[in-house]
Amino acid sequence: MAGVARILSKCFPNGIIYRSFTQKAVNLKRTPQDYPALTGSEHWRRKIRTLFRARDIDGDGYITKKDYEMHVHRVSSYMNLNENQAKDLKKWKMFTWELLSGTTEASADFRLSEHDYVSNMLAAYPTILERIVDIASCDFDTVDIGGDGFISPQEHKAYFYGFGVPLKHSTDVFKVLDTDDDGKISREDFVQGFVDFILSEDENSPHACFFGPLV
Repeated sequence: MAGVARILSKCFPNGIIYRSFTQKAVNLKRTPQDYPALTGSEHWRRKIRTLFRARDIDGDGYITKKDYEMHVHRVSSYMNLNENQAKDLKKWKMFTWELLSGTTEASADFRLSEHDYVSNMLAAYPTILERIVDIASCDFDTVDIGGDGFISPQEHKAYFYGFGVPLKHSTDVFKVLDTDDDGKISREDFVQGFVDFILSEDENSPHACFFGPLV
């Protein structure tokens, strides 16, 4: 089974971001190093299970290649992407899927259960701590389809639609992330929310809803 730490090391070696993304400095009010070490609390496990189930788009209990393909199709459809935009999104998603599955040859058959996903995430904590800002910034670039440096309400809805998270929850999460209430989410706000979701065990954190209500 592919370990999350190995996956992240291959995907983000020394902070380098793949695809056409440019690495940009992100100024956070609370850096990853500011968080206490993860203990794997039940609240944290609920968040990671929520993330898993968002990515398990067909709901079969496993993350598979099909889920990644479905995500691309759903986002492309919602945003009415042109052929080149859809191909670019699919190329990135398939690249990350091949890293998750371990090899290109095995990618079609590989599947990851919820239990293993949660366990691997906790075991990979040291690597995640080192690379979480790059991971979040890269995720921001996949959501910012227009490439203007901000996530619009429509782009955020597409993000949730791609995962199968009910769109009604996008409105509430958008308000949490749009800290200056200007109708758009900056890279810093998105990354801060993502980092807080993964690293915080504070049950009162507003970012616990980053992927919608917890399971």
